[in-house]
Amino acid sequence: MEKTLEKEEIEGYNIYKLLRIARNIPAKKLSEDLGVSPAYIHAIENGDRQPSEELKKKYLKALKVDEEVIDKFSKRSKDYSSFEKMLFGLLKLIIKSDPEL
Repeated sequence: MEKTLEKEEIEGYNIYKLLRIARNIPAKKLSEDLGVSPAYIHAIENGDRQPSEELKKKYLKALKVDEEVIDKFSKRSKDYSSFEKMLFGLLKLIIKSDPEL
C-alpha cells in the first residue's frame, strides 16, 4: 500500500518555491523577472499570499512549466504518482540541506 502525502508533510514546501529551486533561480532574480519585491516572492513561497492570475502567468513563463503543474501541486492533492512523490521528497531534502535557498 502506497503512503499518501499528507498536508503536514508538505507544509511549508509549496510548488512555487520547489520549482524555483529546481530551476536554480535565486528569489531576488525571480522577483526582478516578475516585477515584484523579493519579500512578495517569499510571501508566496511561504503560503502567506497567492499570486494574481497575471503574476501566475509570469511565474509559468519564468519557471518554464505548464499551468497544470502549478495547479496540481497547489491544491495539495493526495493523488500523486510514485514519481511525483519521489521528486517532491528529493526537493524537500534539497531545501532542508541548504537553508539559504
